[in-house]
This record gives sequence, C-alpha cells and structure tokens, in this order.
Amino acid sequence: MKYTKFLAFWGKAPCTGPSGPEQLGDCVLYEKHQSPKLGVDHQMRLGRRKTSANLQLAIVSLLVVPLLACRSRHENAPSEDAMAAAAVAMDAALPEPKPSTGPVRIVYPAAPGSFVKLRNELAPSVVHLRSTTKVKGGPADLFPNAKESHALGTAIVWDRKGYLLTSEHIIASAPEIEVVLGGQRYPVKVVGRDSKLDLALLKTTAPVSLLKPVRRGDSDNASVGEWVLALGNPLGAEVTASAGILSSLGSTENESIARKTISYQSFLRTDAKIDVGNSGGPLIDTSGAVIGINTAIATHSGYIALAIPINRAAAVFAMLEKNGEVTRTWLGVFIHPVTMNVAKERRLEVATGALVSELVPGSPATLAGILPGDVIIEFDGQKVDHRSLPIIASTSEVGKRIEVLVWRNGAPRTLILRSESMPK
Repeated sequence: MKYTKFLAFWGKAPCTGPSGPEQLGDCVLYEKHQSPKLGVDHQMRLGRRKTSANLQLAIVSLLVVPLLACRSRHENAPSEDAMAAAAVAMDAALPEPKPSTGPVRIVYPAAPGSFVKLRNELAPSVVHLRSTTKVKGGPADLFPNAKESHALGTAIVWDRKGYLLTSEHIIASAPEIEVVLGGQRYPVKVVGRDSKLDLALLKTTAPVSLLKPVRRGDSDNASVGEWVLALGNPLGAEVTASAGILSSLGSTENESIARKTISYQSFLRTDAKIDVGNSGGPLIDTSGAVIGINTAIATHSGYIALAIPINRAAAVFAMLEKNGEVTRTWLGVFIHPVTMNVAKERRLEVATGALVSELVPGSPATLAGILPGDVIIEFDGQKVDHRSLPIIASTSEVGKRIEVLVWRNGAPRTLILRSESMPK
C-alpha cells in the first residue's frame, strides 16, 4: 500500500512506499488537502510547522506500522484490513486544513511583494514637462546620447481642470513650457509660483480625457518607517520608480513661525532615490495616495531625498489658483511637539497640539494673549499639532478674526487672534 498521501519529500525524489523505515528519513508530513494554489515548497513548510499532539501521534503510527510489518515477515504478517485500518487512523489524526480564502491582503504599512501595480496605476498622472527651447543642466545632461535636450522634469496632474503641480526650480528659467500627454505636446501656462516652498502651479489645455488626477493622501498622518515610492518622468520616455521608507517627517524641534526666516520647507525625507528630472513627481504610500512632491536632494550629510508634504502643497495650491501668488500671514511663536511627558505635566488626556516656548513681542500671538507654556490645540476651527500649525497659520486670510483654542493650567481657553501679513 502506498503512503505518499501522508508523506512529502524535502529536497530529493518523492517518497513512494513503506517497504521499510529507512525510506522515512527524507520525508515530512504535510496536509494532503492543501489548496492547489499553494506550491509544493509551501506545503513542505506547513508540514514542518505541525507540532500538535495529533500530528505527533500520526508520525509515531507511521513509523511503527512499517516496523511491525517488517517484524511480521518473520512472525505473523498483518492482514490487508489491518493495514488499511491503520492508514485510516493516521488520516483522521491529521488536522483538517482551513480552506483557502484567496490572496493575502497587504495591510499598511507593510511593503507589497512588488511595486509594479502601484507604479502602473499612477503612471498616467505623472507627466513630462519640456521647454520649447533647449535646456542646459536638465535631465538629458545625465545621458550623453539622449535626444531630448528640451527636457525639464516632472509634474503631477492635480485635477481635471488641467492644473498641474511641479517644483518651481525646474521651470524657473524656461520661457515657454509644454506637457507631454498621450504622446502629444500641449502648451502650459504658469499660474503662480511659490519659491519658498519650491512649488509651481501650471495649467494645460490638454483634453480632459488625457487628464488622470492623482489621489491625495494625508501627509500629517504619515509615519517614519513606512514604505514609499518616488515616481518621475524625466525624459518623457517612461515613468521611473524607486522605493524606500520615510526617514523623517521634517522639523519637529523648536520650529519657528515667528518671522519670514521660518523654514516652510519642513520636508518629508526619504531614502527612496530621486534622480535629476524626477523633481515635481509624486511620493506615494503603499495605498497609492500622494503624500509628497519630490523636490530636492540634500548632500551635506549624505544622500537623502526630500518631498514637500502634500498638505502644505494643497494649501498653497488654493492661494496660487485664486491669486497667482502666496501672501503669508504670521503667528509669532516658537513651538515644540507635545510629548507624553508634556501632556502628563499639563494634564492633557491626549499628547497632541503645539507647545509654545517663546513669543515675539508685538506679534499677533502676543496681542491675542497666548503665553509661553500654552498648548495650541485648535486654530481657526482646525485641530493642529507642531507640524500642521505652521502651514495653517501662515496661509490664513489677512485681517481675519481667528479663534485659537489653547490648553492652560489644566483647562481649555479660547482666545481671539487677528491675522496679519508677515513682516518683510
């Protein structure tokens, strides 16, 4: 009688029969009812992990029955019925496998087995920008034999109105710009620029059928260590991709929103490689949502790629669309993150908000009555933390009456602030 339904070979030829216990040395038990979707190697691994009492009993039975059979050759050989009964008993001892439920769902923030699907889904939204005149120092300079010497870099399709977002530095010196969509070139108009954030808003008259907007994520909810994919279209030939993780979410310590020297460029940082010409392309998470716009590479401390948080880009987009420029307001405070210890000291139930450490005399925050040690929880009806407060406070409407909710002495307090344009 064959025992191959209880045995699987690990690395050699299949086990073929129980003529002697010496044949069992290279075999392991496995679940004979495993889904056909599972490969043989996977079945082997499943077999090695089975350590239940029933399975151990089956192994013992499998070893003992052939031994008894060998011994019976010199004594009384068991009947065929007895051997069949032993086989049924061993079959019953094996645990019943659970039915296959299809492919395993990859849950954020785990990396998928491949980024091919993510890249292909986003590719139509990652477009190539070119100048009508030849470009020096552009992406084509990296490739001596490249034919496209008009290449500027990458942009993303923001909406079906024809708006595109890109890095301001790649279009700064181009007199006229074109976008390549569906293999055709279409003229592009510069709607507005923000050199502080290195962002430019463009608009094209390309057919709506060619415009596939990106899906916007939430950069405030991004996490250090999560997988990201940086895409670009430097030469118009193909959409390139590089994978990595988020290394940092930008400035978190002693961030100033006091004067124009504030670093609005609190970039996301990643080890995903961003080549020349990929500036303006999207940085996406494993769900396919854009959480940043690739902008630059810092080399003073080694290789690191930077991206504008998409929440900041979205706030600036609204201003550029409306006015063509960015008029920033200011608050006049220096802030820190609210740690668990800070929350405990101030009897805050949740470690959230922005801790005020210092104020600028005569600033809107000072005039509103904000004090050092206050925790700003809400600004103009929006919950804030040390990352979101700077961009929200700096993009408010000039002269607007704003309610600011602070936590002071273990209790909330609402203050009224009048926004002012940032001093020059």
